[in-house]
Amino acid sequence: KLFRQFDYLQATLNEKTYLTGPSFSVADAYLFTVLGWCRFFSISLERWPVLLAYREMINARPAVQAALLAEASL
Repeated sequence: KLFRQFDYLQATLNEKTYLTGPSFSVADAYLFTVLGWCRFFSISLERWPVLLAYREMINARPAVQAALLAEASL
């Protein structure tokens, strides 16, 4: 079921930059988090290159980097 959802997200993000429209939203922040959880379950995202690119794009945002640094310091 998860892989079907990733297929759906791949198709969705192939047509637009963010999940819900032209701007970053809480849905994008949550998807970034969920995609990060894949490493804990040994799920490779190589099958979904658009999701990989999306994750990297979100990861490059300055606010995301600041949040990740703050989280790491806890």
